[in-house]
Amino acid sequence: MLDILDTNQDAKLNLLIKQASSAIVKHLGYPVARATYTGEKYAINNNQILILNAQPIQSITSITLAGVAVTDYDISPEYANIGFVYRGAGWCGNFYTRSLTNDPVAGFRDIVITWIGGWYLPGDVGYVEDNPASLPIGISTAATYAVIESYRVNMLSAEGIKSHSEGGISDTFGDNVGLSTRVRELLGPWVRVGIA
Repeated sequence: MLDILDTNQDAKLNLLIKQASSAIVKHLGYPVARATYTGEKYAINNNQILILNAQPIQSITSITLAGVAVTDYDISPEYANIGFVYRGAGWCGNFYTRSLTNDPVAGFRDIVITWIGGWYLPGDVGYVEDNPASLPIGISTAATYAVIESYRVNMLSAEGIKSHSEGGISDTFGDNVGLSTRVRELLGPWVRVGIA
């Protein structure tokens, strides 16, 4: 897409890919690479929804609440895709929970979960384009655009320039260093609820 015919720019492109990936993960509000989370602890919250640290949820191996196995939870697609675990009885415990008043302490971290979350990335063994377990094409497209934009700005030595005028010699620098508006719009459907 950049019309590069040799490997002279590989080091620069690899750096830009890492930078774009990091910026995208920060913008989304959660890690996207498929991973196994073992014994991850969460606070009891007296809500029916428990928000896990990544999304989507691919599978849950086990959940315990105060040492007791929990099996009455729901991770149907509408919940799993956004990293939510629903439980009708609520994520309640025998101790102080958060969000009842101005919390003097956080709730007890009595929920322990072992689960698999995130997507297979292009290049991973399990990656199959358009498979729900693989990174959505929209995120891949946004990453591609982010790298292309960064590369072109870097090649022009125009870091941060938003507009340029010749006659009156006027340069305007963008206030949004990082992902462009176009890239952020592409990522919109996958941004974590309440983030960015």
